[in-house]
Amino acid sequence: MTRGDTARPATVPAARNHDRVRHRAGRRVRRRLVLTVTAVVAITSLALSMLAFVAVSRSLRSEVLERAVEEARFNVGVLATERLPENVRPGDIEASGLADDFQRRDLDVYVDLGTAAGDDFVSGLDVVNAPEVVSAELRALVEAGSVAAERIEIDGIPHLVAAARRPPAGPDFYFLTDVSDTENALSQLRLVLTGASLLLMVLGAIAGWRGGRLAGSLADTVAELTAARTRERRFVADVSHELRTPVTALVHEAAELSAQLERLPPDSRRVVELLDADVRRLRDLVEELLELSRLDATQTPGERAATAEVELYDVDVTKFLDAVVTRRLPEATVQVPAGCVVRTDRRRLERIVSNLVDNAATHADGAQVTVSAWLEGTLLHVAVADTGPGVPEDELERIFDRFTKADTSRGSGGSGLGLAIVREHARVLGASVTAHNRDGGGLVIELRLPVEVVTDL
Repeated sequence: MTRGDTARPATVPAARNHDRVRHRAGRRVRRRLVLTVTAVVAITSLALSMLAFVAVSRSLRSEVLERAVEEARFNVGVLATERLPENVRPGDIEASGLADDFQRRDLDVYVDLGTAAGDDFVSGLDVVNAPEVVSAELRALVEAGSVAAERIEIDGIPHLVAAARRPPAGPDFYFLTDVSDTENALSQLRLVLTGASLLLMVLGAIAGWRGGRLAGSLADTVAELTAARTRERRFVADVSHELRTPVTALVHEAAELSAQLERLPPDSRRVVELLDADVRRLRDLVEELLELSRLDATQTPGERAATAEVELYDVDVTKFLDAVVTRRLPEATVQVPAGCVVRTDRRRLERIVSNLVDNAATHADGAQVTVSAWLEGTLLHVAVADTGPGVPEDELERIFDRFTKADTSRGSGGSGLGLAIVREHARVLGASVTAHNRDGGGLVIELRLPVEVVTDL
């Protein structure tokens, strides 16, 4: 049985597991969205209702209070002062006409004459003994000559009591106003606002449920795409691994044929040369696919990802770039200030620079290539520039995608994976890589790599 046959049964449980994960993700998103929207609408509506009720109730009660205080001040300070003698006796209230005025204006009044309780004046038989039902604080304010008011309940009915003393020594007037209509109106307002809040909560729950369905569908789609991408990466990794052994054998066999090239007939030599070149390109493609698979393992969600290893070494940038460029493209120009030593991952940096130089050599089709580096604080810039045909502006963002060849005018060859590998290694190092066209023609690809500067002379 082959390795592929042994691995195949595990794909069915894995697919079912991905389906379960996808559906669970959709349900979680829907539930969270419904709860979130409902909670936000509930809190907002309740807060607005409370604020509206508090504002209206304060305004209405304040208006009623101010009107009662002003009326008490006028009745005592003006009418009572003008009509009553200095020493008020029982019967003077009626004799002065104040009683008739109070009756015509439908005022409930209790006048404390300071004599026996039975001698005090009341405007009606249902008027309570005000000094006994109001607070000691209000009586103290009245004795001090202030006009004071407070809310009390008489037989379960809310009343507003406004009191004042006729200067200089009395008597004390207590004006009682039934404010049950105002309180009833506020109670109705409270019910209306509560009902509106409940209605908004229901509408919010419905909107959240509908939005949750859409969000859940979106979450399912995202989960499906993620699962598909995971399956694609696993497939590429498996295929690359399975191809590695036979491709290696093909490379050795092609090399043996190439070694016997002089012994072959002239018509067969070209075929062997093409076969050797194609097999080597196939080997490079498989190696690059395997490398991308290992890099993908460091970021694939939902799997047991391997930890990306970063090994830090002191790197003399000048010597490092000279060595890499000499090995890859000896005719390229290197522009690096001497004495620049940084600490970074030498292996990954070498892979990035090698791929950038190879990309320039492959796609610039023999054009001049310049490799330059410089430091900006703790950021190492490495730029590889060529004088080739460049890349169309609308393709610049795509050249780092896998199997992307931006333009056939930039030469031929290459697998379309080199710059994708550059981006993945840059990601592991916390670096960024960008591309732009030169003003005079050609392409510049620049790496911005965070490093620890050892020396910068």
